[in-house]
Amino acid sequence: MLRTTGAATAILMLPYSGAAYAATWQSAVAVPSTVEYDSNPVLLGDDDKKGVTRTIIAPDLSLVGTSGQDQLNIGLGLNVVHSSDTSIVKNRQDPKLLLGWQRETEKGAYGLTASYVESSTLSSAVQQTGVIAPTDGTQKQYTLGANWRSAISERSTLVDEAEYTNVDYDVNSLTPYDELSNRVSWIYAWSERVDLFTRFSVKRYEPESGSGIASSNSYTPTTGLNYKISERLEGSVYVGANKTSGTDSSPTGQGGFNLHYTGERFETILDASRSTIANGDGGFAESDNLRGTVSYSIDEFSRTGIDTSWQKTKGTAPSTLRSFNAWVSRELSPFWVARLSYTYKERVEDGLPDASANVVGLTLTYSYPEL
Repeated sequence: MLRTTGAATAILMLPYSGAAYAATWQSAVAVPSTVEYDSNPVLLGDDDKKGVTRTIIAPDLSLVGTSGQDQLNIGLGLNVVHSSDTSIVKNRQDPKLLLGWQRETEKGAYGLTASYVESSTLSSAVQQTGVIAPTDGTQKQYTLGANWRSAISERSTLVDEAEYTNVDYDVNSLTPYDELSNRVSWIYAWSERVDLFTRFSVKRYEPESGSGIASSNSYTPTTGLNYKISERLEGSVYVGANKTSGTDSSPTGQGGFNLHYTGERFETILDASRSTIANGDGGFAESDNLRGTVSYSIDEFSRTGIDTSWQKTKGTAPSTLRSFNAWVSRELSPFWVARLSYTYKERVEDGLPDASANVVGLTLTYSYPEL
């Protein structure tokens, strides 16, 4: 029997024992509502591009329950899109479900995760894998994961992360696939400011049966360090290599660096990386990424910023995506925030005309409370 006392504590009575299992819960709700105009959502050439006005409502609920050494995370979301022209951008109701359980131990922790996410093939999260879809289709992604962490000495920690991912599309030009991955990391606390780490990642790509695409494996060893330069500035750097089976090429370099500065009014993030990722174009693709963010607090209630990104993917259909986003936000009350933004996007892909788009949007977000 489940009883709720107030809004924060739930007590589960265990049968036959008379014992009680109590958990303390925290919850957070966010409901962003956006109206935006996109001059070229499908990123077609200038002669074929058409604009669309979208209304987007994306409620999201997060629950975190804690009892002793155990923590349970639950996330529920829905992305509802209404389009002014459904022949270009569909009306959508994309659900999201996230589940996670984590147990702390004397020397470390272990846990399980599961998720189901539907999204448009035009979304930035999908395109970050190098997928460029010719229409507004749907990606369905199922993920199961397990993690384990244990201290093996006073300064060193061993971490293992395994994950199974199934990705499905309703667009004929994209290939559904399964991905199995495992990453082992060794972390050494060199000092209070420096952590050294070594990682070895193995991934298996299994395309849908009958696709005519071969399975392949990806092997990536890397080594690097995390460094706290000051109380406001920290960063990381790592280098390595990748070898993908089924190719005649030699191993390619992998790596990246990250810097994060948090000031009284300024916040800046710079991230650059080269990685090998699975995608719907048929296997693993090498991806170069460069991202930068600068934001400034105008006053107690207002903030402005610029986000930029550049991505080059070297898959079966090499492409380059660039974007520039400028925004300003205003806190209207402890629960309401308004945000005005402008985004410029550009795509260059082999065999297709260059494409660009301008996006102007206004977002009003209700959130309560913060976890």
